Amino acid sequence: MQQSDLKKKTVSGIIWKFMEKFSIQFLVFLQSIIMARLLSPSDYGLVGMVAILNGICAILVDSGLTNAIIRKKDPTKEDFSTIFIFNVGMNLLMAGLMVVCAPLFATFYNQPTLKYIIFLFALQSASGSLLAVQGAKMTIDLRFKALGLINVITTVMVGIISVVLAFMGYGVYALVIPNIVAMYIRFALYYYYQHWFPGLAFSWKSFKELFGYGSKMMVSNLINCIFNNIYPIVIGKKFSPADLGYYTRGQGYAALPSSTVSDVITNVTLPILSKVQEDTASLASIYRRMLRVSAYVVFPVMVWLAVMAKPAVVLMISSKWIPCVEYLQILCFSMMWLPIISLNQNLLQAKGFSNLYLRITVFEKALLVLVLVVTIPFGLRIMCFGSVVVTYLTLGINTYYTGKIINFGFFKQLKDFMPFLLASIVMGGSMFLVSTLFVNYLVMLLVASIVGLGVYLVETKLFKFEELGYITNIVKENVLKR
Repeated sequence: MQQSDLKKKTVSGIIWKFMEKFSIQFLVFLQSIIMARLLSPSDYGLVGMVAILNGICAILVDSGLTNAIIRKKDPTKEDFSTIFIFNVGMNLLMAGLMVVCAPLFATFYNQPTLKYIIFLFALQSASGSLLAVQGAKMTIDLRFKALGLINVITTVMVGIISVVLAFMGYGVYALVIPNIVAMYIRFALYYYYQHWFPGLAFSWKSFKELFGYGSKMMVSNLINCIFNNIYPIVIGKKFSPADLGYYTRGQGYAALPSSTVSDVITNVTLPILSKVQEDTASLASIYRRMLRVSAYVVFPVMVWLAVMAKPAVVLMISSKWIPCVEYLQILCFSMMWLPIISLNQNLLQAKGFSNLYLRITVFEKALLVLVLVVTIPFGLRIMCFGSVVVTYLTLGINTYYTGKIINFGFFKQLKDFMPFLLASIVMGGSMFLVSTLFVNYLVMLLVASIVGLGVYLVETKLFKFEELGYITNIVKENVLKR
């Protein structure tokens, strides 16, 4: 693929992926507001208790093969078929294991309802075999627009079903049942847009080649899944389901903006970076551009969310969720670095350093356990501060290796994103000062937000940030002219 064509694919992919993610997150956000008003913190806590089981099963089913085939330069039909057969078998095996594990989880947390929730997750896992490698094929073909439409349609349908079930009084099951329906909706849409079937041939040669790379990613993802859920596990065991519900809501809202940008970067840049994995100059150029754009967008949004957390939570999901505000504010300063960390990790994957990626993951999670053990006796608030410390250590570790690979390490990255961080802090300070002038939460939120936006735009003009113009131009070229 020519460099100019690749650049167009990159820009177009990012635009369509961002539009998809923004649309989905907006719809999910609206749904979450309605659901949080209809359901209790305990309902969210129960689902949070078994999230790790569902996550582990999904990773074992994939076994890193999706990433392996995406980064492979010329995947064959035999490769796709092999992954499909493997995924079907693993989906059915994981569904059976979930059924076996259900009573154990219910006993561990002393929550009998968990058994039935896990049974439904098992059905979801079994249904997942229908999807297999469809998404990977569309990603390799850079069909981000079609993928976006599939995800938006699925999100709308699932949101409607969830809200209806919640209104009908299904409680916690309104958070689980729609995910099963989503599998069948997505299955139909994949075949509608792609008209492609991977086949039923299995090749040991193909499997060994893909699994050789994918197995390291699988172990890394398993470690990430287990340790990313270690907070919910500890909170669910040591505290009440309601406490876990408050934490998961705060964590969920803190993750919303950063995960949107992070997912866009991960899904678009991995196949793009893989295509230029031998060209260090192109890798560095794409990486630096994405880092600056990510920081320009994410930093002010996360600072806004931290400053406006209380009025936003009360207005959106009512005062019964006020205990989650403090967790949300603290975790904003952890989640704001997620896109940058994801960029660094994508670079390792694109260059094929799966062994290094695994070693870094193990070391980072060892730090997480150490910090968690130290902070548990001091309560949930200090545990959240501990997670922020782990994030900064993770950022340092990942950027160190980026410096080794493309000579763009922590201090060079710091030089790029620091102006946006300082501008966001100034914006947040102005919002805080303005917010003290009002008692009404709605007025406070509106006025402070307008002031914050105005301050950030003035800073953009004053310090000549190029990112706003860059974003505006690619939107005009790739969306408005279509």
